[in-house]
Parts: sequence; C-alpha cells; structure tokens
Amino acid sequence: MSDRALVDDLFFARTGMDPARVERAVGEALQGMDDGELFLEHRQSEGLTFDDGKLKTASFDTSQGFGLRAVAGEATGYAHAAELSEAAIRRAGETVRAVRTGHGGAIAAPPTGTNRALYGDFNPLSQVAFEDK
Repeated sequence: MSDRALVDDLFFARTGMDPARVERAVGEALQGMDDGELFLEHRQSEGLTFDDGKLKTASFDTSQGFGLRAVAGEATGYAHAAELSEAAIRRAGETVRAVRTGHGGAIAAPPTGTNRALYGDFNPLSQVAFEDK
C-alpha cells in the first residue's frame, strides 16, 4: 500500500473526515504563521502475559489522535486531541491561532524535505497468528 493510500485509509476513510476540509481548516489555522504542522497518529499495541506456559491475559489496543503546531516569531502554539474529527481539528486551529496576536509575520523558507520514510507500513502485530503466540 502506498504512503498516501495508507494515510487516506487510517485517517480519512476510517474516521469519515474529508481531506479537503481538513486541509482547509489547517490552512486557515496556520495563515499568517511562520511555520506549522499537523501531526496525525495511529498506534496499535498488543500484550500477552504467560504464567507457567499458560496465557493469563491478552490485550489489544488501538489509539489515535493528532497534534497541531503553529509558530509565529518566537511564539509557538500547540493543541492536541485523541479525537480524530474535523471539529476537533478546527478547535485546535482556534487554539494555535492565539500565537499570531501582535505578530506581523514573515515568510520563512521551508525546511528542506528529505522525503525519507521513517516508518514502513509493516505491522508486526499481524505477522504471527494469535493462535501461534
């Protein structure tokens, strides 16, 4: 699965968010800022506890959320939530816009992108069948 397809599946198809509306909300939140970013997170964890070779407890958890950061001069605003929704992203945008107050802003050169994937779409939890664990 391509990176874009994985992002679309995890953060838009599963949540019902519209990518264009999210992009517009983030753009409005960061308008006039020197820098900023939206960070989306999807995390899975699994735990197995054995006692004398017998499975005693098993757990599986999925969590998700986002962080929105805005930089205006020396001021940085940050908002985050465990709820992935357009409404939560808009509320976060209202929060981070506070750093813009009293700041005229200046265009900053964007950081050089590496386009280097830090994480693959390999999910180790699904590599071994639960029965075999």
